[in-house]
Amino acid sequence: MIGKKLISERYVTISQSKEMINNNRKNYEEIPYELNCALNYLEKFAKLSVEEAEELLNELRSLGLDERTSVKIVDLLPKDEEDLKVIFYKSNLPENVQEILNTVRKYIK
Repeated sequence: MIGKKLISERYVTISQSKEMINNNRKNYEEIPYELNCALNYLEKFAKLSVEEAEELLNELRSLGLDERTSVKIVDLLPKDEEDLKVIFYKSNLPENVQEILNTVRKYIK
């Protein structure tokens, strides 16, 4: 896009993305095809409410995880260490793996 520049960027969970799109739907008379496809995807894969996602995100950040990793964990909700290894494929698992998994388990329905 000509004349547009990136001002800031941050990681958001699937639940937060879904809420952002739903809040912006009123700006359109008819939802564009691409936006509708994105919304269908987000509705299918959003496992938590926005409030739960933000709460879990804050808990994971307090365990020493960075924002990017915390968002991935919130989106995927790993059930065991093997699932968590997928997220940490380029680095070693943190020492507090069990604490992370116990925190995530509180949010798995």
